[in-house]
Amino acid sequence: MPDFLTSVVYTSTSFLLGVILVNQIVDFDLLYVNPMPANAVSNAFTYYQTWWDAPVGVKALLHLAAFAPIGSLIIKLNAWTESAIFFDGSALALEIATVILYLTVHIPSLRTFLPPSVKDHTKWNFLPASPPPEVPYSITDKTDAVRVLAAGNALVAMCLIGVIGMQAGQEWARRTEEREQRLMDEKAEREAERIKKDL
Repeated sequence: MPDFLTSVVYTSTSFLLGVILVNQIVDFDLLYVNPMPANAVSNAFTYYQTWWDAPVGVKALLHLAAFAPIGSLIIKLNAWTESAIFFDGSALALEIATVILYLTVHIPSLRTFLPPSVKDHTKWNFLPASPPPEVPYSITDKTDAVRVLAAGNALVAMCLIGVIGMQAGQEWARRTEEREQRLMDEKAEREAERIKKDL
């Protein structure tokens, strides 16, 4: 069971990391190119509008990939061993940080620079609708929002890499412990055989 749960964490986290990598198509120009290309913001608006208007199935898959590792890590943490507390607990904290970034950075940023979705997904939306702004957002507000979203993607990528690192570290620690235990057992067996021969 722990191997299956670890596989769920690896698969879901790697999938989300791949999505963030694809987002770098537009995020790179927004964050790392100075001066920013003239079409970088409009390209980002178009790109993220595609995600925002994606079918419900696509959004459901992304949310499943975000929440499946959290459930798996909670179950793994139930073992309450030193390894689970350190590695799974740290990975769980990073996964929760990813969800917090999504809810506090990504959703508000998308709502700032994108027009309302042309498709009616309100019956599937678990988040309350944002109140309309008192003053319409200016292009500067929208540009800042899309750049904040790009920076949020970079932070999410770091969290996800940390999750994968924690799970890989747990496996390395388990194998190291098993190898050391095997060496100690072999040494004890040799010592027992030597004592028998001396008798």
